[in-house]
Amino acid sequence: FGNTRIEECLSLAFKINRDKHNEKVKSNRYVVSCLVDAVCFLAEQELPFRGHEENNDSDNRGNYVELLYHRARYDERLRNHLDSSSVFVGTSHDIQNDLIDAISSVVMNKIKEEVKNATFVSAIVDEATDVNHKSQLSCVLRYVTCDDIQERFIKFIDVSGSQSANDLAAHLISLISEFDCGKKLVAQTYDGCSVMAGVRNGLQKYIKDKYQTAIFVHCYAHKLNLVLKQSVECIKECKIFFETLSGFSTFFSRSSKRKAAYDKYCTKRLPSVAPTRWIYAEKLVETIWDNKQTLLDFFDSVVNDQEEWDGETRVCCRGFSSTLKDFDFNFLLRLFYEILPRAKILFDILQAKMNDITYCSKKVQEYKNYLCDKRNNFQNFWHHCEEDFKSKSSTDEVVYKRARISIANDDRTTSYRRLYVEVLDTVISSLTDRFSNIESLEFLSLMDSSRFEIYSKVFPKTAFQSLISSYGIFFDSSVLKSELSVIYASEEFNKNNAYELHKYLMKTGLNSALPEVTKLSALLLTIPATSSSVERSFSAMKRIHTYLRSTQTQERLSKLSLLAIEKVS
Repeated sequence: FGNTRIEECLSLAFKINRDKHNEKVKSNRYVVSCLVDAVCFLAEQELPFRGHEENNDSDNRGNYVELLYHRARYDERLRNHLDSSSVFVGTSHDIQNDLIDAISSVVMNKIKEEVKNATFVSAIVDEATDVNHKSQLSCVLRYVTCDDIQERFIKFIDVSGSQSANDLAAHLISLISEFDCGKKLVAQTYDGCSVMAGVRNGLQKYIKDKYQTAIFVHCYAHKLNLVLKQSVECIKECKIFFETLSGFSTFFSRSSKRKAAYDKYCTKRLPSVAPTRWIYAEKLVETIWDNKQTLLDFFDSVVNDQEEWDGETRVCCRGFSSTLKDFDFNFLLRLFYEILPRAKILFDILQAKMNDITYCSKKVQEYKNYLCDKRNNFQNFWHHCEEDFKSKSSTDEVVYKRARISIANDDRTTSYRRLYVEVLDTVISSLTDRFSNIESLEFLSLMDSSRFEIYSKVFPKTAFQSLISSYGIFFDSSVLKSELSVIYASEEFNKNNAYELHKYLMKTGLNSALPEVTKLSALLLTIPATSSSVERSFSAMKRIHTYLRSTQTQERLSKLSLLAIEKVS
C-alpha cells in the first residue's frame, strides 16, 4: 500500500507511457552530459568550438561537432541520438553558447559561494592588450577556504574607452559589490604604474578611500624585476655587458644555419632575453658560463672555415671569441652568475600562489643578506677570477695583460673592487628602497616561527599594535593576544610558515579552540605578494582570443577564460 499509483492499477497504458517517458528522460540526460563534456573539454584545452562551415558536406565542421561524432563511434547511445534526432541534436551554435553560459554560471556561483564563506578577500588586477588592440582588465580574487588558498579568475573587462584610475576604480568597485565582499577586503595588489599605484590619484587610492582596510601591495615580482633592471642600466660597464650578452643570442636567432651548426657542438641553445624581464637574463648568463669553452670551439671553427661561412659571420665569430677571452667580460660574467641564479629562485618563490606575504618578505631579506655577505667577500671572488683566467692559454694571457694595461694610473685590484662593490651596492640599495614597505607591515612578523622563542619571553607589542591599527575591526584584541601567547610558548605550533600553521589548525580542529589565531593566519595568507595569477590569465587570453577567433564577444571571452583557467572538468 502506497508503493503503487492508482493510475497504474486502473490503466496498463499509463504505466507503459510513464516507463517510456522515464527512459526518454534518462536518454536525454545522457546526451546532454555528452554535450557538457565536449564543452568542458574544449574550454579546458582552450580550443576553438566552431568551424568555417558546419554543414554535412564540410570536411571539418569544427572541434565541437567533430568531437561529438568522434565519440559517437564508440558510444552507441550518442550515435543513435545524432543519427535519429530531428528536434534537438545539440550541435548548433546556439546550443553551444547556451551550454557555455550555463557551465560558466555554475562555476561562477561556486566561486561566489566560496567568497561568501571566506573570512577575508583580496583583489588582484592588471591590464594587457588583446589581439584586437583592446585593453583588457583582468580581475582575480584571493581568499582562503577550508581546503586551501584560492586565487580565482573572475572576468576580463574591456577598458579601452578609458583607462583612468577613476574609471578603473568604478569597474573594480562594481565587481566587489557584485560579490558582496567589500567589508572583508583586506588588500589590493597591482603593478607599479602610476595609474595603479599612484599615491594621490592612483587606483589603489580610490579603493583605499572606499574600503579602509584594503592596503596596497606592490607586486613583489615586479619589484624584483625593477631592481635588476635599474641596477643594470645605471652602471655603464653592466649595461655594455648585457648588450654584448644579448648579442650572442641574436647571432644564433637570426640564422637557422648557425643554430644547426652549433647544435653539433652543444644541444643547449642560448635563450633570448626579454627587454622588460631582466630576470630572464639569468638563463643566458648561466648558459654562456656553463658552455663557454664549447662556444669558443664553435667560434674558432667558423673563423677558420672560409668556404662554409660568409665574411660577416666569420667577423662576428672572431669578435665573440675575443669577448669570451676578455678579462673584463669574464669578471662580470662570474659576478652575475653568482647573483642572478639566486634572484631567479627568489623570483619563482614570489610567483608561487601558496607562499604568503610573510614568507616572501623573509626570502627577500635572505637574498639581501646574501648580497651583503657577497659584498664583503671580494678577495675570495677576485682569487677565483685570477685563477680561472691564469689557467687559460698564452693567447688568453695576452688579453689578460691588455686588461691590466687598460687601467691607467690605478691598481687593477682596486679598480675591479670598485666595480664589484658598485654593482652589489646598487642592487642592495635598490632592494632596500623597493621593499621598504615591508617595515610598514610589521604585523607580518607575528606569525614568523623563527621568532616564536623570542616572543614567548617578550611579547611583540609593536607588531601587535601594527595589526590592531590596520585590521583591529576584525579581531578581539584581548583574546588574540592570549592565543598568540599560547602558540609562542608551544613547540607544536612552530611551523615553517603561516600556510603550514593554518593547515595544522584546520586539520587538528584547533581552529575552534584558537579562532583568533586561525583568523590571523587566514589574513596573512589572503594578502597577496604578487600579481602573477593575473599575468597567467593574460597567457590564457592570448591562447583563446587569437587572430582567427578575434570576433568573439567580450562576454564569451570572459566565460571561456573562466572555464579554461578554473579547469571545470
